[in-house]
Amino acid sequence: MVSLADRLHPLAEWEPDGDNVSGGVFCVPVAVPCDSMWRQYRTQQPPAPADIRQLTVAAGLDGKVNGDCETSPLPANVTGMYTACSAAGVLDGYDVEVRVLKLAENDPERIIQFRLSSIKNR
Repeated sequence: MVSLADRLHPLAEWEPDGDNVSGGVFCVPVAVPCDSMWRQYRTQQPPAPADIRQLTVAAGLDGKVNGDCETSPLPANVTGMYTACSAAGVLDGYDVEVRVLKLAENDPERIIQFRLSSIKNR
């Protein structure tokens, strides 16, 4: 999983903001499924869909990005964090998702999450 996550190269201005790996023989799937991980970054310079497309294609995904990384899909009556865009696919037996989270409509900060989970967890 970690080597797959390492294929997703963050942009230079993205600051690391934590990660978590859950798996192995002693894994207890309480809060997150076993054989899964996430890695998170923050940035004040919002990525464009082309940025997300480029990093996912370089990692081996098809590069399809859902949303414009700015306003969509803005659910009605949402005042908190929401997914501004995302890309997903399967690599080497793992579901891989890249999500750009927007904290609020007028907030320039973005959270970028790389999430991986074994397809066995579906």
